[in-house]
Order: sequence, then structure tokens, then C-alpha cells
Amino acid sequence: MVRPEVSYRRRRISAERYEELCKMGQEELFATLAKEYLIWETPFSKVLDTRNVPGYRWFTGGQLDICRNILGQHLETDRRNKAALIWRGVNGEERTLTYHALSFEVECLASALIKLGVKKGEAIFIFMPDVPELVIAMLAAAKVGAVHVVYHMSYSSESLAERLLHCRARFIVTSDGTHHGTHSLKDVVDEALFKIDYEIEACVVVERTGQRVSMKPKRDLWYHNLINDPDFSSVKDINCLREAEEPLFMLYTSTNSPEPKAVLHSIAGYLLWARFSTELLFDLDEQDTFWNTADLAWITGHTYAVYGPLSLGATLFIYEGSISYENSRDFFDFLDRYHVTVLYTNPNLLRSVMRAKSTRRYLDRRSNSLRLIGCGGAAMPEDLYDWAQEKLTRQTTLPIMNIWGQTETGGGLVAGIPGVQGYRDDTMMRPLPGVEISIVKHDGTPVTEPDWPGALVLTSPFPALCRDLYKDSEAFRQIYWEKFKGHQYYATGDGAYFDAQKNIHLTGRLDHVLSYGTGRRSIGEVEGVISRYELVKECAAIIMDHPVHGYMLVAFVVLNDYKDESYREETLRLIREHVIEESGEIALPDTIRFTKYLPKTPDNQINRQLLREIAIQMEGI
Repeated sequence: MVRPEVSYRRRRISAERYEELCKMGQEELFATLAKEYLIWETPFSKVLDTRNVPGYRWFTGGQLDICRNILGQHLETDRRNKAALIWRGVNGEERTLTYHALSFEVECLASALIKLGVKKGEAIFIFMPDVPELVIAMLAAAKVGAVHVVYHMSYSSESLAERLLHCRARFIVTSDGTHHGTHSLKDVVDEALFKIDYEIEACVVVERTGQRVSMKPKRDLWYHNLINDPDFSSVKDINCLREAEEPLFMLYTSTNSPEPKAVLHSIAGYLLWARFSTELLFDLDEQDTFWNTADLAWITGHTYAVYGPLSLGATLFIYEGSISYENSRDFFDFLDRYHVTVLYTNPNLLRSVMRAKSTRRYLDRRSNSLRLIGCGGAAMPEDLYDWAQEKLTRQTTLPIMNIWGQTETGGGLVAGIPGVQGYRDDTMMRPLPGVEISIVKHDGTPVTEPDWPGALVLTSPFPALCRDLYKDSEAFRQIYWEKFKGHQYYATGDGAYFDAQKNIHLTGRLDHVLSYGTGRRSIGEVEGVISRYELVKECAAIIMDHPVHGYMLVAFVVLNDYKDESYREETLRLIREHVIEESGEIALPDTIRFTKYLPKTPDNQINRQLLREIAIQMEGI
């Protein structure tokens, strides 16, 4: 099938301006962008300081008002009463916060945090569903100079306790529960607090469901009481002035290390990239409503559902739950009801909607509002692209772009930008301006032949790249900067190749870390959790393609006593409960298969290729 060429007229950064930016040297480019996209109280004296490699420092000497650079700039304009957040709960509840209302709540919570004793530079742990209070908590932490740590609510109390012990957060913001789960988030937090070796100062609880929860006197405080109490919410003249390289937030990410790893992002470089890349990728104007389906706990949610769009003054739609085959009708309802014009999602979600639309007559619907789609987490298969063009909207030339980025990079680095020279369809994948990328062989020499796979690396730093691993600078150097001896490369951990048109094609992770939607989990972590269960002797996990879900994570398990397989359902239940208790539902494999032994290679390594072939046959794919 020959695809029609997609023609798109850009609304913000023009094709000509894009070409100008691409031609600039890296330091000239980021100096130009920093002056254009950030408001400086004290101008920076140096763009890039390379004296302490790999501890690169950007915009040395610069100071900025973080409040003014995110929400404050809009309060003196017509955007003051514009909708910043349009939120929809799983239970049908709706809320709309204007930029003024959002700023007011951030101010109240920031004041309360200061009254509670939050100090500049310390961690605030956030563990809650995608509700407006999560965004408010992130921005309030930034306002007082604290470092927010958002952790996905699907993780277990054990996993939560490990992260608390690692970052030693004295303050937690959570909710009583959630409407799209059966467990109480407050109970999970309480169990985690029982497992750590220190006492926290305060746990702020958002009332989401109204369920009964245990509240420890003096430590546990209701969010609504705090922000409505003038003794807590009326601190004046909060100092929002920050040095360019002060930390903004940490995010825990999956690696093959057994210890928790949290990447640190700094203020100026991250905010610059969040704002610039949001405008470049999604081309948002004043009339747009932007929906990013990613959970706010992931980097995609941080950058493209909080900091980037809000700093641009955009209107965001946030849904508390997630879209799947079962509730795919909601997908079209939300697009129509809230007039979503720009969508950022992932192939797995779109495939679920495609499958539902093909099997349910009442879903014979198309979106009338969508004008642009971004897709991250994985490349969009050709059949899914064709479906999106023909069945998702009433257009046949809808601009669809693939976007690649990582938790460590702070946002998208490679994409096909609609409306620029060379853009035809979603197969265009080029580095964004200022991103210097190469594909190299195992010895670090660049791959020069098209269609030849190698390791994807950054050949130079850029402002949004994470500054360090919290409490583990040595691991930061080893994992990211010392993979290729004799070369100062940043190793992304992903494989890729160039085609004849110089487009980049991602081939997957090189370190057995599974990318799904907008998050990551280590295959080693999943194997480790299952192997630690008392009935299990050995475990191996593999990833396989799936025609409906996009991928499947399959675990092959060898039991200590083979007779346990006679109680297959009971044993499966016990293993699943163990995984949920130790790591949370997010670590559950899609399928667990029992086997008498695991196939090995001559050097005694697990033969994952053979396991993958066996899994494909067993799943009937």
C-alpha cells in the first residue's frame, strides 16, 4: 500500500525556523533557546561547563524564578482565566482549574509545606493517582525548592519502602484510595512506613474516595484541611529564585541493578527542553486541548502533561484512569466531549482501541477534532498507522509522529516533526535540534552503512539530560558514560540503525529492560522477584510481540518440587500474590508457564531465543 504524503502547515515553530535551529552549533543553539524560552533574573555567564566530565553544568551563573517560568508568567495575561487543567475521574467526576485557580492552590500547598518544615533541597515523596492534586503537589514542591519524587501508585509497600529508605523523604503526599483499584493507597503507605527505619514528619492525604483510613495523630494530615487553614496556607513572599543547576525532581527508573536508581533532573536545562520540545513536537496554540494518555508518574507525564504544556499556557485534559479494550468507548467520548485536538499516546493503547472498534458495533465512531497525534514507547506498526489514518478520524492525511526519549533524557530526542522538510509520514525519525546522536559498534566506532544495527549513543551532552544518579555517581558514570572505552558517549541502552534516508529505526533495549507505553521495567527485576519465592527454583522471562497488545511478558518458571505443578492454579495464585506484594501489579508477567528446566546455551546462559519461539507456539501466535 502506498501511503499518501502528509501535508501539514505548522502553527508555532515554522519549517524555516526549524531549519535555522538545525544549522546552529550546539552552544549557540541552546544559548538562543535559553534566552527565548526561559525568563532569567540573572543572565547566565557560560552556556556549558565541561570541567567535571560527566558532571556537565549548563547555564552557569544564571538564576531564574521557577514560579514565574511555569505558571506566574500567565497570570499577567489573558491566560489568567484560561483552563489549565480539565480533569475527568474514573467515577465520572469532572473538574476544571484555570491558571489562576491552579496557581492559587499551588500557593496554598507550598505555604503549608513550609509551615510543616519542608526544607529547600529535600525530597517530597508523591504516591497517588492522576488527580489535579498530584500536579499541584509537584508544582508546590518546586515552588519551595524541594525535590519531588513521584512514584507510580501500582507499586507495592515493599517497593515503596525501599525507595523511601533510599531517598530518606520526610514528607509524603498520597490519597486515601483510588476509584480504579481495590486497595487503599493510604494502607500501602502505612505498611511501607512500618518497614522503614526512620520516622517521617508528615503524610498529607488527599480525600479521593472517602473510604475509612487510619490517620496517625500529628503525622497524618488531610490535604483539604491544610490548604483551607489560614495558619498553614498564608505564608507570604516564598522565595522562588533558583540557580540554574539546582535539582527539580528525581524519578526512579528500571536498571539491571538490584538497588533503587533515581535519576536527578535540574531546573533550567529540564524546563528549557520541556517547553521547547513540547512546542516543537505538538505545535500547540491557544485553541488546542492536549491529551497525553501517559501516567503522570512517568517522565512523559512530567514533561508533556505538566511542565511543558503548562509553561506554554496550554489547556490539558487529564484522565485519572487508563484506556484499554474494556473501556475504549471512553476514548471516543473524551475526544468528543473535551474537543481534544492534539493527542500523545502509545501503540498499545491505540491497538486496544482498534481491536475494540473492529468487534463492537457501537464503536463505529471517528474523532472530529484530532489534528495531530504523537506516539511514543514503541514504533507504530504499519497496520496500526493505516487504521489510525482511515478509522480513527475523518481524515486520510492525519499527521502522526513517532517520538523516542527516555526517563534519563527528560523528554523526546528523536521524532518526525510534521511540516518540516523531509516529513512524509511517521517513518521520519530524526534527532531534534541540538541532539547529537550516533549509532556505534561494540568498540565505539560509528556505523556508516545503512540498515546495520548498533548501539544508539549521544555523542555530546544536552541540557535536559539527567545530572546524576542519586547517591551513586559511580554507577552513573559506569552505566551511562563508560560503556565505550576511549569514547565520551552517553549510552542510551537502546539499539538502532539508520536507513538510506538517514532515518533512525529503534530495535529495542540492549539490557533486557522492557519499554511499555511510557514506562520501563527490568526483565532482571521480574525474574528476581519470582525467583525469590520459596516454591521457585529458577525463572526466565522473555518479551514477545503480540498482534493485539503489542507485546507480552512471559515468565518460564522451574519449581523446586515438580509435584507443585499438580496444584497449578494454586501455585500460580501464590506466585502472583508474591509478585504483587513485593513489587506491585506493574511487575506481573502477562503469562507464567511452568517447565521442568530452562534451555541453556553452551556457555550456560539462558537461551531466550528458544524460549521466545516456544512461547510464540504456546500462545498460538
